[in-house]
Amino acid sequence: MIIDIHAHVYADPKIRPRRDGTTFMSARDQIAVMDRLGVDRAVVLPLNSAECPAEPQSVGEVLRICEAYPGRFIPFCHIDPRIARHPDQITVDDFDHLLSQYKALGCRGIGELTARIPWDAHPMLCMLESAEKQGLPITFHTITEDVNSYGVLDEIGLPRLEKVMKMFPKLVFLGHSPGFWSEISGDVTPETKNGYATDPVAPGGTLKRLLRECPGLHGDLSAGSGLNALMRDPEHAYRFIEEFQDRLLLGLDFCSVHNDMQHIQWLTRIRDEGHISDEAYQAIMWRNADRLLTLGIET
Repeated sequence: MIIDIHAHVYADPKIRPRRDGTTFMSARDQIAVMDRLGVDRAVVLPLNSAECPAEPQSVGEVLRICEAYPGRFIPFCHIDPRIARHPDQITVDDFDHLLSQYKALGCRGIGELTARIPWDAHPMLCMLESAEKQGLPITFHTITEDVNSYGVLDEIGLPRLEKVMKMFPKLVFLGHSPGFWSEISGDVTPETKNGYATDPVAPGGTLKRLLRECPGLHGDLSAGSGLNALMRDPEHAYRFIEEFQDRLLLGLDFCSVHNDMQHIQWLTRIRDEGHISDEAYQAIMWRNADRLLTLGIET
């Protein structure tokens, strides 16, 4: 069993926002990739924040895709914390009204959260409180304010994320992006925070401390950022995977048919070579997703 925790899938994509001239993945494209790699199911994360360079997608489209391919896709919903109201007037009830409906329709989580808003801004706190109440995990992309891109705003050391995780201890956070995975190392600088470091992982590292202290934090291994965090220092990765095997989830993040994500191949190889246990491998590949998203695969 393999579950991809991070996919962006459209019924019939039209817009070509990517620099390589391609659209995001169609459902048929994604199924072809899944079949080629042996992926059984994939979580579909809609994108529709103003900052994210993607064709805006409704939750309704995601649900229709899941209905069209039964047993292959798992729907997440998207909600921008800056819903149409003055920020100071937003309430938890505003989010409860929407998230309860999304959950009733089958959505298993929220994401990908890409809005440029601080973790501890009032609208965000309202959304996080509602998500915790509804039991919906959140997949997020995070950056620092000096970067002209999409993502929840934080600083080196992830202090704002730490603050909200301690405010909402029952909420599951699925961390993603270079701004998240760079914190695996103890030597993060403004120059390396939002990039792809190649040096060995330095002692320390905020991410490891937070994984030990905050039970709700999990690592979404998708995209170049997640795989690079492991492959930059394999010896460190083997220890990291064993220690946090119940907190890491396989993700691929195929945004284009031109992508070539090597997560499954690399993880399978290091398992087969004896660097990580089969127990850790199976947890990452599907068991953690099954548990967190209450899929009911393992009973």
